[in-house]
Amino acid sequence: MYLETVKQIAEVENELEQAKAAARAQVQQQLAEAERAGRELVQRAQAESRAARAETLRQAAAQAEDRKAEAMAQAAQDCDALRQAAAARLEQAADEIVRRVVDR
Repeated sequence: MYLETVKQIAEVENELEQAKAAARAQVQQQLAEAERAGRELVQRAQAESRAARAETLRQAAAQAEDRKAEAMAQAAQDCDALRQAAAARLEQAADEIVRRVVDR
């Protein structure tokens, strides 16, 4: 009877050790899966961030190009207005120059 009790205790201890080992293996597997999922999540977030940054830069470049086109159009209009004003006064300026040269 004593021998049988010792065998039962040994079996229970063996089962307990196996259960501990299985629990450790399961915890390590869950930890590895969580780390992998975390890395994937970080990579996905980084990719989304890069895409959002690229889109923001693209939009900013498009807005800058639009503003540049508007500024160039306004500058062209201003230049045309100055040319027209100068052309209108060119004849008067030429007459004034001739008058000053003749009067000397």
